Amino acid sequence: MDRPSPKILVLVRVDPAKSPRAVEALRIALGLGSHNEGRDIRIVLDGRAPSLLGEDTSDIIDAEILEKHLPVFLEWGTPFAIAADAEVPPQYAQGVETKPLTQAELAAALEAADRVLIFS
Repeated sequence: MDRPSPKILVLVRVDPAKSPRAVEALRIALGLGSHNEGRDIRIVLDGRAPSLLGEDTSDIIDAEILEKHLPVFLEWGTPFAIAADAEVPPQYAQGVETKPLTQAELAAALEAADRVLIFS
């Protein structure tokens, strides 16, 4: 009997210029979503985490790992939710799809998810 996959929300709040945990969060999300091309994964970036999607990743710890994984999310068509108060990069990398997320929408998304992983 096939069970539906759980809806997983990955919330990244850690600064990717100060910790490798931000890139690790995306690597984990990629692994969790790989069985169905990310359809059950929702990624929310807050704080300085949206810089993971920036055109310039020179200050990101483990940027070389990010460069391997980000194209998979782009291939899947994964939209990245950006918290309303997040610090966004001057320009996103080509092909990145973002959606703004209010605090109320974030709260609702957290409540609706079957599993939540928070990296802060």
